[in-house]
Amino acid sequence: MAAPVVAKPWRQMIPWVLFGLAAVALLVSLVAPWRSTVPAERTPVRLQVPLPSDQFLYTTGGTAAVLSPDGKQLAYVAGSRESRQLYVRALDQLEATPLPGTEGAHGPFFSPDGQWVGFTAGFTGERKLKKISVSGGAPLTLCDTAGTNGASWGPDDTIIFNRAGSSTGLSQVPAAGGTPQEITVPDTENREEHRYPQFLPGGRWVVFSVGRRGAFSEANIEVLSLETGERKVLHRGGYNVHYLPTGHLIFMHETTLFAAPFDLGRLELTGSPVPVLESVRSAPRSGDAQFAFSQSGMLVYLPGGEEFQRRVVWVDREGNEEALPGEPRVYQHPRLSPDGSRLAVVIEEREISSVRIYDLIRMASTPIAAGRFTGTPLWTPNGRRVVFRDNGGLFWKAADGTGQVEQLTASQNFQRADSFSPDGKKLVFSEQRDLHVLSMAGERSPQSLLQTPFSEEHAVISPDGRWIAYVSNETGQREVYVRPFPNVEEGRWPISTEGGAEPVWAPDGSELFYRSGEAMMAVRVKPEPTFTVGSPRLLFTGSYLSSGPAQRAQQYDVSPDGQRFLMLKEGSAPTQLIVVQNWFEELKRLVPTGE
Repeated sequence: MAAPVVAKPWRQMIPWVLFGLAAVALLVSLVAPWRSTVPAERTPVRLQVPLPSDQFLYTTGGTAAVLSPDGKQLAYVAGSRESRQLYVRALDQLEATPLPGTEGAHGPFFSPDGQWVGFTAGFTGERKLKKISVSGGAPLTLCDTAGTNGASWGPDDTIIFNRAGSSTGLSQVPAAGGTPQEITVPDTENREEHRYPQFLPGGRWVVFSVGRRGAFSEANIEVLSLETGERKVLHRGGYNVHYLPTGHLIFMHETTLFAAPFDLGRLELTGSPVPVLESVRSAPRSGDAQFAFSQSGMLVYLPGGEEFQRRVVWVDREGNEEALPGEPRVYQHPRLSPDGSRLAVVIEEREISSVRIYDLIRMASTPIAAGRFTGTPLWTPNGRRVVFRDNGGLFWKAADGTGQVEQLTASQNFQRADSFSPDGKKLVFSEQRDLHVLSMAGERSPQSLLQTPFSEEHAVISPDGRWIAYVSNETGQREVYVRPFPNVEEGRWPISTEGGAEPVWAPDGSELFYRSGEAMMAVRVKPEPTFTVGSPRLLFTGSYLSSGPAQRAQQYDVSPDGQRFLMLKEGSAPTQLIVVQNWFEELKRLVPTGE
């Protein structure tokens, strides 16, 4: 017989009634904002986007991270000091996707539809402007370029960019590829350079920065008509300009981001610039700045202020570090005097480079030379003079700062003094990716030393004068080799095994040191009875300046006893991005446009 149906007491129904009421209330709260004619205020939300533990962002040569116009994707360049590539991450996903074939990339930028990323890749003299689909596939080469100090992809499928190198104006090329056409001609007498262009809406006008290399913080912001070539100055004293759909121009001055109301119809600012974000990672000397926007109102940036400030430090073989006194500066190419008591180093200023000699006891300095292209000092074996490169060739001067500068070589090509023979009679230098030797007696006529289809650079002669170590890319990556000197065709021995650069001999000639990424490596060598090479071994790693693909000269030196290394300590490499959602709402509050 069926069991009788018994009605539940009404008190047992109360939780289910309350649950139903709560569900209805939740549904109303979700639907109501969409039905309302008054939009809810969008509050800016700041998020940190960390990279994997073995990567850092590559900020040299342009903006490291950019957003797609719709704000749904992030493209960035990351990797190690010796190897980097382009990644794309959908912001609704946790993982980034590496894009194959983008090794050595820098300066990414999106197409207007967000389906392509443009970038530059390759070594100096071999760089190409390329594009790749965000969904993958092989990158497509668009044209040759010495670099890209900014690029913008227009609505008519034209890319405007700075080609760097000898052409410092703006050029345009079809997004399908072709021959670049120059569209601005810089004032070469005033050493003008035109960088970081951006299309304005409609594609008829472009805003860009007009400055001098080494002093872009004081650049002018100009606008260019692509139809007539007309140019107009919009603001003096800023760089890396962007137009935003909120009706603002936004740009950098020093390390602060400024915004000003902008009338797109009249092409003029309608209010004074206002600081909106401080301590943005940037390089006022070159005009690089690490920020980008989406058209949907999202901001991505790297904090940290001015890049490249470094300290001079001693590091022993175990990696223990001791800082030398002195303020952080943009130091480059440290070279110890033969007795180890003085340091020749390049200091990069806003518009010039200078070679200075420091007394390592008192850290008092003596200027040797200064100029736009001055760099890469080299001591003579007796420590009395310092050779350096400058515009037009190689020069030298007394290390105590007295006397006149004397020119050693004359060339319109880039030359770098690499090494003296121990007796000071021969100087080996690099030019056009080949090695040459200059006799310091007589007419000083340069002779070819080593010339191959590959790149041979940064040669250093052994303390006994019988061998020469150098860097070559004959395998497809840079490696260190040794040959007899001066008879370089009588043998060749590989030294590094997994990439190597910046070779330096131990003072007693028993070891060769070199850099491999962040690693300091050492290799035992025995010249007798025949030249033999041991296995590379790691001494230490650290965030010290090393020679990148575009800068091949050594960035460290070895003490006379071979037990310590003079290094340039870099600031911490960026390993995370800051993303701000709804940032345009904050911008409109900080800088009203009056609309």
